[in-house]
Amino acid sequence: MEKDATKEQSSSISDGQTAPVRPEYERYLELHQAFQGTPHKKLLRKLDWRPLPTLSVLSNAGNARIFGFAEDANMTPTQFNLGLMVFFFTYGLWEPVSNVLLRRLGPKIWFPVIVTAWGTVTTLTCLVRSFGGFVAVRLTLGISEAGLYPGSYFILSMWYTPKELATRMAIFYGADTAAGAFSGVIAYGVGHLDGNHGYTAWQWLFLIEGVLTVAIGLMTFVFLPHFPHQYDEKRTTKWLTADELEYAKLRVKYASRPNAGTYEFQWSDVWAAAKDRKTWLMMMMFWWGGSIPTYSLSYTLPTMVRNLGYSAIRAQALTTPPYIFATIIYVLNGWLSDRFQRRYASIMTCYTVGLCGIIMLWITVHHPNVSGVSYFAIFIAAAGYSAQAPIVSAWASNNMPNPSKRAASIGLLMLFGSVGGGGIGSNIYLAEQAPVYPLGFGFSVCATVLGAMIPATIHWWLMRRENKKREVLDADRMLAEHTADELSSMEEYSPLYRYTL
Repeated sequence: MEKDATKEQSSSISDGQTAPVRPEYERYLELHQAFQGTPHKKLLRKLDWRPLPTLSVLSNAGNARIFGFAEDANMTPTQFNLGLMVFFFTYGLWEPVSNVLLRRLGPKIWFPVIVTAWGTVTTLTCLVRSFGGFVAVRLTLGISEAGLYPGSYFILSMWYTPKELATRMAIFYGADTAAGAFSGVIAYGVGHLDGNHGYTAWQWLFLIEGVLTVAIGLMTFVFLPHFPHQYDEKRTTKWLTADELEYAKLRVKYASRPNAGTYEFQWSDVWAAAKDRKTWLMMMMFWWGGSIPTYSLSYTLPTMVRNLGYSAIRAQALTTPPYIFATIIYVLNGWLSDRFQRRYASIMTCYTVGLCGIIMLWITVHHPNVSGVSYFAIFIAAAGYSAQAPIVSAWASNNMPNPSKRAASIGLLMLFGSVGGGGIGSNIYLAEQAPVYPLGFGFSVCATVLGAMIPATIHWWLMRRENKKREVLDADRMLAEHTADELSSMEEYSPLYRYTL
C-alpha cells in the first residue's frame, strides 16, 4: 500500500509548504482517498489480469542453427552471424520511430499491426534458401519486431505508478524469457518432425512460431486496451468502472508531483529526450551491461550447451532451465526494487551476478570434466544479465514524468542497445573459438565493468547530488517565484522534484 498521498503529495518537499494545485489534482486527491485499501487492490488486480503486451515469441535463430538452417540455406558460419547482425540495424533504428508512432496512434492500433507483421515475416523465413534471402528477412523482421520492447515498457509506464513499475516490467520481461525457454522445448519437439511432409526441422520451427505470433497479433486487437488518457465520453470500456478509469489515469499523472505536465504529444519532447544526459547514461547501461551479454548468450546458448557434450536435440531441451531460473530471479528482483525503491542497488546486483556467472563459465569451459559446473554458471549468467533490463527501463521511466519524452527516451536507449548490443553480441562468440570463446567471454566482462557498472554509478551519483541541492533550497521562495504552470513545465527539473535513486 502506498503512503498517504493526500498528505504527502499536496505538500512541497519542506514541511508546511503547500504547492499550488489544480482542480484536476484536487480530483485526484479525492479519488486517492476513496481508493484506499480494498478498492486500490481491486484496481491493481484488474490491471494485472488485463492482457498486457506479453507478445514474446522470438524468431529463434539460435535454435534453428543447430538444426542445420545455415547449411540448408547455403550459408557459411560467418554469413549466418552477419545475417543475425543486420537484424539489429533496422530493429534499433526503428525502435524510437515505433515508440513515437505508438504515442500518436495508441497501442490498440499500433501493436496489432506490428505483431501480425512480425509473425508473417517469421513464417516466411521457412522459405529462405540463400544468404541474400536471409538478410532480407532479417531486415524486415527488425522493422516489424522493433516496437515490442520499448512499446511494452512505455505502455506499462502509462498504467502503473513508479513504485509499481519495476515489478510489472519484470513480469513482462519474464514472460518473454519464459517464451524463450519454451522455444527450447518447442525446438526439442520439432527436432523429431524433421522430414515430415517434406519440411526440415528448422522450417517447422519457423512455421509454428510464425503462425502462433500472427494469432497473438490478431488477439491483441481485441484484448489490448487503449492508453488510459485516450478514453472519454465516446470511447468507453467495460473492464474498468468510470471511477477506476479516471483514477487509473490521474494516479500515474500525479504520482511524482502535484504539478504534472501535459499529455499532449509534442515533437519538442522527442528532441528533449535526445539531448538529456539521463537518456545516454541509461543507454550505456542497457547496451553494454545488458544487450551485449544477453544477446550473445541467447544466440550461443544452444551451441554452448551442445559443446558441453550433449546431443543437438538434448541441447535444445537443456536451454530451458536457465531461462526459467532467470525468469524467477528477475521477477523477484523487480519486486524487491519496487519494495525498497533502490534502482541503482538492484541494477548493480544484477551486473555483479551476471559477471560472476560469465567468469565462472569462462574458467570451467577449459575443463570438460566439470561440465555440470559450466551448466550451473550458465544459470547464474543468464539470471544476472537478464534481470537488469526491466530495472533499467523502470529507472528511466521513473525519472522522466513527461509521457512523450519518456517514450522517446526509452526508444532511443533501446536503439543503441539493439544496434550496438545485438550487432556486437551476435558476433563475439566465434565458432572457430569454441568451446573456450576467449573473445566472447573477455568482451562480456569488459563491457559489464567499463560500459555498464561505471555509467550506472555516474548516473546515480549525479542524480543524488541534484537531490541534495534541492533539499536545501528555500521552498517558500520557490513557490513564490514560480506559478503552477511554470513548475509543471519544468518537469523533472522542477526544484520540487526528487529523482528516484
